[in-house]
Amino acid sequence: MDKDLKIVIPFVIVFILLVQIAQMHYEIRELRGELESLKDQQEQFSRIIWEEYRRDIYAAIDHLRETRPDIMEKLGNVSLTVGSIFSWSFEADYDPKKGVFWMWHNLNGWKERDVVYVRVSAYYPSNGSRVPGFPWITYRINHTTGEVLGITEDTAQAAVMRAYWKLFDNISATLRIDQNESRGRCGGSVGSVADKGIWLHVEFECVSAENTSLRWLIMGEVDERTGVLKRLEITKPFPGSCERDDELRIRELLDKIPFRNATVEGIKQKITDTAGGLIFNLTFPNP
Repeated sequence: MDKDLKIVIPFVIVFILLVQIAQMHYEIRELRGELESLKDQQEQFSRIIWEEYRRDIYAAIDHLRETRPDIMEKLGNVSLTVGSIFSWSFEADYDPKKGVFWMWHNLNGWKERDVVYVRVSAYYPSNGSRVPGFPWITYRINHTTGEVLGITEDTAQAAVMRAYWKLFDNISATLRIDQNESRGRCGGSVGSVADKGIWLHVEFECVSAENTSLRWLIMGEVDERTGVLKRLEITKPFPGSCERDDELRIRELLDKIPFRNATVEGIKQKITDTAGGLIFNLTFPNP
């Protein structure tokens, strides 16, 4: 290699590195500017949400305080706030640590234009972290009047399945299913309907063990105003597995259950007759 070239190469390398460092510095400065702009935009969106939906948010929080003494007694030294809020045109999650909403536009055309959905959350005021185990509760709010219309379908589902899993060991014992021999479990939502102040939510469950595979249906009634579980019913089991063919057969069977324009009692009777009766029929007192 030429002697002069050997002398020049280190300077060229240093020059290239300096150019790269300068470019990185410029890009970092641009990124910081974008982050500051995003932060300002986020704070602006948060102010707009609070100004427009403050009444709806506090209506949901106050409604929970008034109707769920069972939850309030367990909270202790924590605070209630909005966990998320969404409507037909946007969704936003609230960050209690930073006091801002993370918002994105999402056209939910199936949602009512004048209804806002507010999920209530609990957090520790000392550090802003969310309280673990706080139940999933979302309310429908009339944005024009500020009236709480009741809980949402997913809130009813959460209440039903929370109670079901607490009872699962007892259910397994009744059905003589050894969970240590369980080879698989599957299940899913069948449907929900609101009727006369009650949400009825229905799910199916299947457990496959060494010598048997059984399916059953879960029916839960939840007070539409409070979100309190009123009744939980488990049907008698019938043969079935998590295999695809069995899955299709149970779906075809359940598709015959009319959820649209049906009453709670009508659906429950159809399901009970289809399964051949109940093994659990539990009622729950008001909290």
